[in-house]
Parts: sequence; C-alpha cells; structure tokens
Amino acid sequence: MDGFDSELARLRAQIARSEQLSARLRDLYPRREQLAAQEEELREKRVDEQEDVDRLEAKSLARYFFTLTGSLDERLDRERAEAREAAVRHDALLEELRDVEEDIAESESELAGLRGCEQQYDELIDRKAEALKRSGSPLAGRLRDLEAQSAMLVRRQRETEEAIRAGQEAYGAAEDVVRALSGASTWGMVDMFSDSFLADMAKYSRIDEAQRAMERLRVALRRFDTELADVGGGIDVRVESFLGFADVFFDNIFTDLAVSSRIQNSLASARETERRIELSLNRLGALRADCLSERERFEAEYESLVERA
Repeated sequence: MDGFDSELARLRAQIARSEQLSARLRDLYPRREQLAAQEEELREKRVDEQEDVDRLEAKSLARYFFTLTGSLDERLDRERAEAREAAVRHDALLEELRDVEEDIAESESELAGLRGCEQQYDELIDRKAEALKRSGSPLAGRLRDLEAQSAMLVRRQRETEEAIRAGQEAYGAAEDVVRALSGASTWGMVDMFSDSFLADMAKYSRIDEAQRAMERLRVALRRFDTELADVGGGIDVRVESFLGFADVFFDNIFTDLAVSSRIQNSLASARETERRIELSLNRLGALRADCLSERERFEAEYESLVERA
C-alpha cells in the first residue's frame, strides 16, 4: 500500500493548501472592493484639491480676490499642502490596491493549479479501499458497514430535504390563508359597524382569496404528508377538518356577526396549522443536521481506516 500512501500524502497537502488559498481569497475579495471604493473617493478628492491650486495659480477671479486681500501666498500655500496630502493618500491607497490585486491574481493562479485535488483524493481513497477489500484485510467488513451506513444516510438526507421543500411550500400556503382571513376579519368588522357596500365587497374579496389559498394549502399539505411518510415523521395537522372551514364563507343564512365569528375561528385554526407546520420544519431541519453530522463522522472514520491501513 506504499504507493497509495505517498500519493495520498501529496494530495492531502494539496487539499490543505487549496483550503488555505480559498480562505485567503474570501478575505481578499471584499478588501479589494473596499479599497476600490476608497480609491474612487480619494481620486475625486485629489482632482478637486488640484483644481483649487490651479485656480489660484491661473488668472482667475479667486486669485484676484486673494491678491486684493493680501492673502494670496498664504492661501496658495495651504491649497498646495492640501493637494499634496490628497495626492500622497491617493498614491498610498493605489499601491495597497495593486498589492491586493497581485495577491488575488497569484492566489487564483495557484488555486487553479490545485483544482481537482479533492476529487483525486476521494478517488484514490476508493481505489485503496477496494484493494483492501480484495486483499481480505480485517478492515474489509468495517469498510463495507460504513459504506452501507453512509448510503442510508445519503438517502435519508435526500428524503428529508424533499420533505423540507414540501413543508416550506405548505407553510407559504398557510401564510396566504392567514393573510386572507385576517383581511376578511378586518373588513367584516368594518362592515358590521358601517353597513358599507364597499366594506362588504372588500370582505368577500378577501374571503375569495382565502378560499383559493385554502385550495393551494390542501394540495401542499397532502404533498407534505406524502414526503413526511417517506422520512418516517408525522405532522400534527388535521387536514380534513381544516379544509372544511371554507364552507362557512358563502352560507347566506348566517348574519354578518355569525360569518365574522366563523372567520375568526377559521383564522385561529389557520394560525395553528401554520404553527404546526413550522414545528415540523424545525424537526426536519434538526434531522437533516443529524444526518449530515453522522455522514461526516462515518466518512471521516472511513478515510482514517483506509489511510492508516
């Protein structure tokens, strides 16, 4: 295995250098942007200060005024000093900016030459692992176990991420329901106390929005339930009873007060649904983090066993 080991050591060194260069560039890029912005300001300042000097040195109204007051030399000396200071500060920043740009160019060039070292390292680890398993090494069984466990975690992480995407869609639909019902509730109160045709129209417009949003939520919740079943989790939302809330909106038997009461009940249920979806998303997020942590642990053990063999 000596041939594998020397090449692995070389690739490990390249990976470490690649990470170092990437970290350096993450610091250098914003520094370059900051310096570029400062350079523009100092360049404008330098031009302005030099223009002040030029106006006093030329035949200008400013020169004539300061000559009459007897303060031309004093004013000119001050303007020249300010112009020199602006030029020095600008030149110093230009030098720093050039240095940063050179450092970026060198780091990017070296990093480009190291591109692919991580993939080569992974491929070499796989080749050495296969050689170990073919050789009948005592580590072969453990390597196969780690591979199986890692594959299971990859599958579970993928299923969890699919459930999270479905849950986020359901949460967005629940937000739309809450927003529409809140609007319907507000206009319902206005309608009760004002008996306004416009308020009545606004209320039923929000009710229409709520019904459409509930239909979207119906689809999103069912999709979320399907994805959660793949993960093996559950969501504490009674979809059937929630979907029945839309039935009250177009029942002309009820008075405004009764309709408003039904709207309030539906709004409370919609908010509870939104809260439960959020709790499920939090659990799924924790599960995804656990999967990732376990995968990293298995992969680290796998690499360590293969390297040391």
